[in-house]
Amino acid sequence: MHSNMIPEDVDLHIHSRFSDGELEPEEIIDRWASLGYRMIAITDHDGIGGSKKGLEYVRRSGHSICFVTGIEFDSSDELSEEIHILGYNIDLENEALNRTLSKVIEWRNERNRKIFDTIRRLGYSITEEELRAVNGGRFTGKPTFARVLVNRGYFGSIAEVFEKLLETSSEIRSIVKHTLSSEAVVRLIHEAGGAAVMAHPMEQMRRGEDKTAFMSRLKVLMDRLVGYGIDGIECYHPSADSEDASWLADYAEQKGLLVTRGSDFHSDRNKRVY
Repeated sequence: MHSNMIPEDVDLHIHSRFSDGELEPEEIIDRWASLGYRMIAITDHDGIGGSKKGLEYVRRSGHSICFVTGIEFDSSDELSEEIHILGYNIDLENEALNRTLSKVIEWRNERNRKIFDTIRRLGYSITEEELRAVNGGRFTGKPTFARVLVNRGYFGSIAEVFEKLLETSSEIRSIVKHTLSSEAVVRLIHEAGGAAVMAHPMEQMRRGEDKTAFMSRLKVLMDRLVGYGIDGIECYHPSADSEDASWLADYAEQKGLLVTRGSDFHSDRNKRVY
């Protein structure tokens, strides 16, 4: 066992219906507790509603499970246009955090409107009501559009929507995703009293990229994040096989970083399989 191996009864990367997951926070906590988990975190995309509701439920129900407040930020850097950063043990009432999240939601709503109009223009008859029905209007992103398109029968699975439309349509791909810089996200998480962790590093690998070249490029990227003050690396994730996880844990140990584990659970029918 690697010296930095963390127990399998820890899951610090779970999505609820407050972003693109399918379970309510209460359902997540009950299920993970019944499965014997000791510590979990709900890490919804660019939002803390799931963490708030989860924390309230744990306190009210008397669950013995250790619940960690969390969030997953999208971010960008000159070395990578999409870097996800997890924030843990954040102060959910922090003024700077909530002010920034309001701005991020504005950016997301503006982009969603453009995606919605484009999808309809391409001949797919979806409605705003269908999008809101997915999770009560709490969150809309590309996975939400994908789910509606599957429900409508246009595609057989969420993966197929991404492969045949969302990731291939030049019109949709041209819609700019406005995100915070990775450096700003790390700084914001720290300002909210939390720890910043790079999510699923192996997902940085480009399609067709040579593995050796990728690992070299990934190290440069992680070094950049270390320079920004990142606190940890999500070494144990479905995108990382045992060899990858060991390499990531070695890197984290050398840099004095936290090592975390997360399932990146969204739903029973949408498993993270690589």
